[in-house]
This record gives sequence, C-alpha cells and structure tokens, in this order.
Amino acid sequence: MIPWKPLSSVVSIFLLTMGHGLAQTTDGRQLADVLALRDKVANADTKVRVDALHRVWSIALASDDSQIKLAALGLLVEPVGSSSDHVRMPAVYAIAEIANSTDDPQVKIRALAALAEPLQASQVPIRVVAIDAVNSITRSGKAGGVPAAAVRALDPAIKSGTNGVRIPAINALARAVESSDDPAAHDAAITALVAALDSNAVIGGMEVRMMAVAAMEKIGRGATQIGTKAKAMGLVQAYSARSNWEPEARRRAQEAASRIEASMKQP
Repeated sequence: MIPWKPLSSVVSIFLLTMGHGLAQTTDGRQLADVLALRDKVANADTKVRVDALHRVWSIALASDDSQIKLAALGLLVEPVGSSSDHVRMPAVYAIAEIANSTDDPQVKIRALAALAEPLQASQVPIRVVAIDAVNSITRSGKAGGVPAAAVRALDPAIKSGTNGVRIPAINALARAVESSDDPAAHDAAITALVAALDSNAVIGGMEVRMMAVAAMEKIGRGATQIGTKAKAMGLVQAYSARSNWEPEARRRAQEAASRIEASMKQP
C-alpha cells in the first residue's frame, strides 16, 4: 500500500524534482553551447573569433556551474594567445571576469594558468593588462592554492628586463600572497623576488630593487611561518650589504630586515 501524503508535499517534491531536472538540462545545454564554439574561437577571421569569444564569455558568466566556467576558460586559451590585441585584450578581461564570478578556487587557478601567454608576450601593454587581471583574480579570493598559482603566473613578468612590466608584477606578487595562510606561496614569492633584487639595470635599477625590498618586507611580515620570515629577513640583510647598491637602497633593506625581525617577536 502506497503511504498517503498531503497534496502540498507531493507538489513540493514534484517541483523540486522538476527544478533539479531543468537545472541539469540547462547546464548540459550551456556546456554544449560552449564546446560548440571551439572552432569559431580559433577562426582566422577576427570578427568571427571575437563574436565567439564574447559568446563563450557570456555563457560562462550566466552559469553557476564550475564545469562550464572551466570549459570556457579552456577555449579562451587560444584567443588569449593571439598576436592581435583585438582578440587577446577582450580574452584577458573575459578570463578575469569568469574567475571572479565564482568562489571555486579551481576556476581561479585555471584562469591564472590561462594568462601564461599574455604574461610572457613581447609587447608591454598586453603584459600589463594581464598583470592587472592577476590582481583582480587574487583580490576576489585566495583559498585553495590561488596565491601559489598567481606566483607561478607572475614569475616571468618579474624576471622581465622591462621596468614597465616587472614593477607592476612585483606589486601584484606581494598582493597575491597578502593575507594568505599558504607557506608554500610565501616561500615561492620570496624566491621569485631574487631576480628583481639582482637587477643591474642602468635605468630604473634602483627603483626595481626598492620595490622588491618593499615587497619582501610585506611578505616577510605577513608570513605565518617563522622559517619563511627568517628567509625573507636573511635575504634583505644580505642585500643591504651589497657594495653596488645605492645608499638609499641599502638603508631601505636594513629597515625591512628590522621590521621583519620585529614581526617575529610579536605574539
């Protein structure tokens, strides 16, 4: 005998089941729509590529499903690697917006990896836009390995010989690991900054080194592990004794070492 249930309960169960089925149908349709745009996103015709790119972008933002967002980011790797700013610029913004539309760290990590090509481009404007995208992504969430992924993404920019690229990259690096509880991310960020501390550029070299010292201090003071703090402090102390550094830079490094040391004594 089938147990009796109030009509309201039956209706509620029906609506819930129907809603779940509709959601599955919608997600499946959206995923199919994204994947169907694969060839158009890679089309040689710029207008076709950009139109498809915006369609992928829109679908990913409209969906709450991480799989759809990940699929969209996978397609955007191709246009973001284009040599044309008409294609790669909107692709960078699309990647950042998709990453910021969810709290899922895997989507953010995938987005940061997708920015690898523009972060290593030979043209400065696209690299700066990509660095700004990294800033945006790390600002929207730092859980689940996102800071470490940001450090990996920014490493080539920090090693750039162009001040217009490496200075904003250094700043983005410090912001990426700020307020993070990931010791591995802090350690990787400190290691990445060595290239900037070693800068011997005739023009702007001191500015780069000063920025790197400031970033090292911020990371060292914010780190939760004593070992990480000690590593940052030891590096800036060593560089403060560099004979080829300007007096201002040496003094700034000494101040940074003292402030990191003071943070080690705080309860």
